[in-house]
Amino acid sequence: MKRRKLYLALPLVLGLALGTGLAPAASADRNSTKPPATTTRADGLLSPLSLAAGRHGLFVTQNFAGHLNKVRPLGDPKTLYSSGGPEVGSVSLYKDTVYFSEGGGGVDGQPNMQWITSLDGRRQAAPKKIADVAAYEAKRNPDGRVTYGFRDVRDQQCLDRIPSGIPAKYKGQVDSHAYATAANKHYIYVADAGANAILKVDKRSKRVSTVAVLPATSFRITAVLAAGMGLPGCVVGERYYLEPVPTDVEFGRHGWLYVTSLPGGPEDGSLGALGRVFKVHSETGKVVQLASGFSGATNLAVSSRGDIYVAEMFGNKISVVEKGRHKARTFLEATTPGALEIHDNRLYATTHALPDFSGQAMPAGKLIKIRLR
Repeated sequence: MKRRKLYLALPLVLGLALGTGLAPAASADRNSTKPPATTTRADGLLSPLSLAAGRHGLFVTQNFAGHLNKVRPLGDPKTLYSSGGPEVGSVSLYKDTVYFSEGGGGVDGQPNMQWITSLDGRRQAAPKKIADVAAYEAKRNPDGRVTYGFRDVRDQQCLDRIPSGIPAKYKGQVDSHAYATAANKHYIYVADAGANAILKVDKRSKRVSTVAVLPATSFRITAVLAAGMGLPGCVVGERYYLEPVPTDVEFGRHGWLYVTSLPGGPEDGSLGALGRVFKVHSETGKVVQLASGFSGATNLAVSSRGDIYVAEMFGNKISVVEKGRHKARTFLEATTPGALEIHDNRLYATTHALPDFSGQAMPAGKLIKIRLR
């Protein structure tokens, strides 16, 4: 059974993100008790799920609208690119070049395409397509040998009793959704939420390769969970393995990449807060878990001192894992935060990142700024 893409699953959890507002709850200074002050840089955005900040400005995507925008000091955001339909996301910067993804399909028999694209951030110019990571996924399927579901259950009769809506045991499927990118001089790293992997695109050769497949997350089936999910008694005490779904990739020191991951399953807390933060070595592919317990870890940003800020979309907050620690604390309460970036000692964040799918309300997405001390 093919796991739903992240962007298809978002409407199912929209009800978890109602009405908390944007209420500062913690300090930007770890030694201060004052709440951090926030400044709104842009609003009226539709699904601002990706963000980049650099010397030439702020760039934000409106994923479901298919827009890439540049946020100017004054006036409304300027549209740099519009897809005319397909999702636009995964924005990142290297010097003057903006990188982003454009793609769609993969459902109802439509071909899946996930193009990594570049654009000159200083002047209006035609975008350049670099590589289609969906084509690589179709050919290589990096997690194709990984078993999800009840991987340790050998009794086929037991597996046959699993309700049809819950995949009992399966290998990683062919599925691609480029959700985030990070670019340097030679490579573009891609957090592919469909492939469950961190990929690398060589800028010169356009070759795509796998850096690492993230480890599956799991939870134990209790008698209460089994009864609530309609599972047979033969799986009580067993672990169920969910796909890891990488949602962001950022550069660290000494070749390490920082990655957020949310599970390919419910984010309503019924199975626990299963989001995690990893570091992945860009050369060796080594994966190290740094922190866990996040409710919808959709993005992260790493400060110059090594603090890790995490957007918990379904927890309605931004959390911080301070350097040398493995447990997060709440930094800022915010309605469905989507993306984070740090530039020039300022934390930028998008909030209200999930739109009103009923179409009854105007887009409410915001881009805010917090000065870090």
